[in-house]
Amino acid sequence: MKPQLSLLLLFLMGLPTAFSQEDARASQNGASSYITFSPLSALDAYAPRWRVGYVQPISSHWQVGVDLGYGNKGMALVSGNIGDAYRLCEIRPEVRYVLNPRARTIKYLSAELFYIDQANVFSNGDYEAENGDDFTYDRANYQRQKYGMHLKFGLFVDLGKRAGFNFYGGIGFRWRQSDYFDVENREGADIFREWYPSMYDREGHAFGPNPTLGAAFYYRL
Repeated sequence: MKPQLSLLLLFLMGLPTAFSQEDARASQNGASSYITFSPLSALDAYAPRWRVGYVQPISSHWQVGVDLGYGNKGMALVSGNIGDAYRLCEIRPEVRYVLNPRARTIKYLSAELFYIDQANVFSNGDYEAENGDDFTYDRANYQRQKYGMHLKFGLFVDLGKRAGFNFYGGIGFRWRQSDYFDVENREGADIFREWYPSMYDREGHAFGPNPTLGAAFYYRL
């Protein structure tokens, strides 16, 4: 297991213990757990996956949760940019602070960690190596790891007593490592790239800001 994924799992497992004294209070306040489904992630052109989550209140103001995502070639609704083979796994533990639990529209602030591990197989493509050289190839394996954190603001829009949508947005940072390996018939080339390249075009590591914006359907248990 990757060290970064292990740290995320330990963080998630430690949260309920840290707030265990608040469980009875959450029950008395009528707070309920819920499951989530994020449909927009399945439409990502370069990293499609199905994401589901679970959120558990631990007091009237505090909640902890986790989103898990998985995608492969057979499950992808959009598969034009993911190559001959594809797999993605992700985990997103989150801590939320509800601003006013009695408000008609629930709003919250949250801190989210995330880790993504992705693998593809491409044919007849090209890429830019970390040193800036361009190459073409007949077939190559590609791997991307991405992890970081977000600070988010979100709100719940109810469709009924149990279901609705959670809209959220925020900003954070990410560290990404992309690698090509087992490259067949690699040859140097002079390649013109558009001003906005795809995430598959460049090999190497990068650190920078990472905005987030999305929506999830939720159902209270």
